[in-house]
Amino acid sequence: MHTIAGLGAWNWMILAAILFVLEITAPGIFFMWFGLAAVATAAIAFLFDAGWQWQLVWFCLLSLAFVVGAWKYLRMHPLESERPLLNERAVRHIGESHDLIDPIVNGRGSVKIGDSIWRVTGPELPKGARVTVVGADGSLLKVVAAGTQAA
Repeated sequence: MHTIAGLGAWNWMILAAILFVLEITAPGIFFMWFGLAAVATAAIAFLFDAGWQWQLVWFCLLSLAFVVGAWKYLRMHPLESERPLLNERAVRHIGESHDLIDPIVNGRGSVKIGDSIWRVTGPELPKGARVTVVGADGSLLKVVAAGTQAA
């Protein structure tokens, strides 16, 4: 315990390093703001002779400020992706036309897209009919006969 107390402001730098490592290993950008608050608290602790209680208060206030600041900034400037539909595989197929490999009976059938077989819902159509994907509900594709409009 004396070793930890003897480190003084370096405790905050160690905490910052741990938080930055967690940021690298965890998804999202959450631990980074606490890591920055720890670095800022370390700077305050190096510059001013403050007790651990005040350092803890500064860390809490700075953490809150960094998290709220990042939240407000990211709401005003959302992150944009080159491939916004990357994790929405079904939505990526909207507008494409494919042949049915199983007929649509009782509203259900299937198409082959690439190396995957997708379940589809739509009007009664025979096997081999050309369909156009007009929507998606989870992994279920909504289709209509090619050349017709979605109702």
